Amino acid sequence: MAQAAKRHVLVLGAGIPGLQTSLSLLQRGHCVTIIAAHTPGDLSPAYTSPWAGGHWRSHAGTSSSDAKLRSYDSRTYQAWTQMLNNAHANSEGKVKSEVEAEMGLGFRPARYYWGKDIAETEGRDGRGIWFRDVVDDFGVIDLEQQKEATLGEEKVPDAAVMGIKYKSICFDPPKYLLYLFKVVQDLGAKVIKTSVDTNSGLAGVVSSCIAVLRKEGIDEAFAIVNCTGLAARHFLEKAEAEKLFPIRGQTILVQGEAEMTRTFVGLPDAPESDMLYVVPRPGSGSTILGGCKQIGNWGEEVNVDINQRILAGMKRFGLCDELRGYDGEFEVLSYQVGFRPGRKGGPRVEAEGKGKIEGLWILHNYGHSGAGYQNSFGCAEEVVRLIQSLSTV
Repeated sequence: MAQAAKRHVLVLGAGIPGLQTSLSLLQRGHCVTIIAAHTPGDLSPAYTSPWAGGHWRSHAGTSSSDAKLRSYDSRTYQAWTQMLNNAHANSEGKVKSEVEAEMGLGFRPARYYWGKDIAETEGRDGRGIWFRDVVDDFGVIDLEQQKEATLGEEKVPDAAVMGIKYKSICFDPPKYLLYLFKVVQDLGAKVIKTSVDTNSGLAGVVSSCIAVLRKEGIDEAFAIVNCTGLAARHFLEKAEAEKLFPIRGQTILVQGEAEMTRTFVGLPDAPESDMLYVVPRPGSGSTILGGCKQIGNWGEEVNVDINQRILAGMKRFGLCDELRGYDGEFEVLSYQVGFRPGRKGGPRVEAEGKGKIEGLWILHNYGHSGAGYQNSFGCAEEVVRLIQSLSTV
């Protein structure tokens, strides 16, 4: 197979879509310059990626319209599995926890419970779970047997109608972002930390990017990849901008690493936007407790009532008893608010349909809602394929 032509690509944004896109491009031999207002280590409500949970759990359904989402998610599970296996195999005497702490990534058992029947619980036997053959160690939990668990045995929420287990991959977002940031720079990516003009539409963004490059002595580029998440609403045409919306999340960071990741959705006697999840951050000595998905909510202030519902739910359903102290309480480290980049129709991973702007191809990789990490490899590799298919003329 002929080697693809080496191209200089400008990646706009340094969240998880931007960093993984950069890495995938670099691994294919392309040159990358990243322009971003926020980079790993920054903590701003406008910088979504550090505030994630997070763990691999696909939100795609079984319909044909979700085929691309399924492919993005499955590819990422496979890639993360390979990354971790390679890291452990080449750890040079480091123990598992040291490798995980360096990467911010690690395998963890997962438990997922539903309190109400939906499409995924059809038959309550796993047939509605499309990724049952993608993940390792998948199984349907015998709820009746587990509900009678004695002291020391694994418990399940008494209100659950179905539960599954599988081998998931958890991540510590701030650490994993820093890990990727270092990797892409080690591979040659140039990073320019600055804002671009978003007041004159997409064409204005392109002009602003070209000006930034020229200021750095860079006169040539082949394409720009828009990985700006919710910020894209400031410069896209109205029809595209109106598809974007925030999905507010609120979490609690507590001391200690949970044994596994656990999620309970369809909660009884709770707002529809509420859910409960426990996500250990590998190698960090801490765990995220959540949470909620509040569509269209831009509120940056921590909601005390939501905090109370999270903690009460954890205690009621026994989702993270191993981290409770002798007094029955969690040791809270911080409270967090973040905004998932929602988009009507799902993520936009495509080339701009209007051709080049100022001689540059424009591609998009944004609008991933709460799936920016778990589909990161699949979406980034789609961008690489698109770039390699574009004409140099």
